[in-house]
Amino acid sequence: MSEIIKLEKVEKHFKMGESVVKAVDGIDVKIERGDFVAIVGPSGSGKSTAMNLVGSLDSPTKGKIFLDKKNISDFDESNLAQLRGKKIGFIFQSFNLIQNLTAKEI
Repeated sequence: MSEIIKLEKVEKHFKMGESVVKAVDGIDVKIERGDFVAIVGPSGSGKSTAMNLVGSLDSPTKGKIFLDKKNISDFDESNLAQLRGKKIGFIFQSFNLIQNLTAKEI
């Protein structure tokens, strides 16, 4: 199998006034092609933040994120946008662009 996603000691911190919130605090993950992965945990545990990091919607405070063995942690916004357009897709749990229409009606 080949490694497709790898996170090494990834952290994401947010400054909230005088405090710092460690939404993701030093995670290590390796996902190989063909793996089926679920991120689960209670509300506020950092699931969405972790997904935003893996999906290149956000950059880590510390650590490295690899996609297809390329370190994307320090990519600028233009390169991240190209990466998202070519390599990454999202399926949102409850995100409706056009309300009250079925897929057939669209």
